[in-house]
Amino acid sequence: MTHMELIVVACLMAAPETCKEHRLRLTLEGGDAGQCMYSSPPRVARWQVMHRNWKVERWYCAMVSEDEII
Repeated sequence: MTHMELIVVACLMAAPETCKEHRLRLTLEGGDAGQCMYSSPPRVARWQVMHRNWKVERWYCAMVSEDEII
């Protein structure tokens, strides 16, 4: 299993200068950053629907270090 984070960078609609990283933990079967990016659009869209006060600016994937895995 590969543990990754989908990191969504979003800014508040009411205050566009206020941006924040939102981290979504993913577990992918034999996955890598490419698979994470490929599977990300529906996850990002779902996140956007659930967080209507934020506007997604970009997203990227990152490996989770072994000491962060719970």
